[in-house]
Amino acid sequence: MAHDHEAVLKRQVIAYWEASPHNRPVKVTAVVRDPMFWTEGFITCYKFVAGRTLEEVEKILGLPSGELGTGAYFYEFMRLPKANEFELKGYSQCPDGKPWVPGSKYPPGLGAAQWRIHKNTFIASRLAAVVEPGGKFA
Repeated sequence: MAHDHEAVLKRQVIAYWEASPHNRPVKVTAVVRDPMFWTEGFITCYKFVAGRTLEEVEKILGLPSGELGTGAYFYEFMRLPKANEFELKGYSQCPDGKPWVPGSKYPPGLGAAQWRIHKNTFIASRLAAVVEPGGKFA
């Protein structure tokens, strides 16, 4: 039964991503990480990070303060993830989809939708923007 429920939710997520350019998934990483040509790990939607400063993005996504202090890469997918390529992770108030624990590395975010792309999935992505400190993702 739980598997059927998850399958329905994943179909709804994919429909949500397809419904509007503002809903499309994006990946945000600090510029200290090597650039990527495929995406794995946590993702969110364009609308939660567009027009925001990097400090605002950290708070929205629940990243440690200063994580994006040297700048950020914003990636777009060349295709949408398939249902078997991602996990449902709720919203960023719950790091990794779990209740926040005081003292953990990741603080609770302000409530952006989040999903996790499975490791070694290799969904091609393109660098949509490089945002320097003080800048905003358009």
